[in-house]
Amino acid sequence: VERLFSQGLIKVLVSTATLAWGVNLPAHAVIIKGTQIYDVKKGLFVDIGILDVCQIFGRAGRPQFDTHGEGTIITTHDKLSHYLSLLTRQQPIESQLTESLIDCLNAEISLGTVTTIEEAVQWLSYTYLYVRLKMNPLAYGINYRQ
Repeated sequence: VERLFSQGLIKVLVSTATLAWGVNLPAHAVIIKGTQIYDVKKGLFVDIGILDVCQIFGRAGRPQFDTHGEGTIITTHDKLSHYLSLLTRQQPIESQLTESLIDCLNAEISLGTVTTIEEAVQWLSYTYLYVRLKMNPLAYGINYRQ
């Protein structure tokens, strides 16, 4: 299907959000129909994050294939202003390492790259989490006084 789409033999490709993240096909237009996905960990539907929206929209109008692209988002009326504000202003990208920090650090310990507390601190200082913690501690639950 991907080959036929990239050759122009298939004009429209419809996919789930999960598939859309994995598909690396340029398109002239991208439409996101619905802005909620099911989060298994939370057991409920959650809004698609702006980074995911931007990644999916990034398929539209790639310079090597097209002169411009179009992105359309279809959402509920109560979410409209939320997505408009997110798409029209820059948001800093925050680290997601806190969600898997224990697993990552345990992997480094198992590999033998981290054997002391000092090495763990040094390892952490090489991460994007460390960079963002210094710039925006409130995003990680740390106030400036701590």
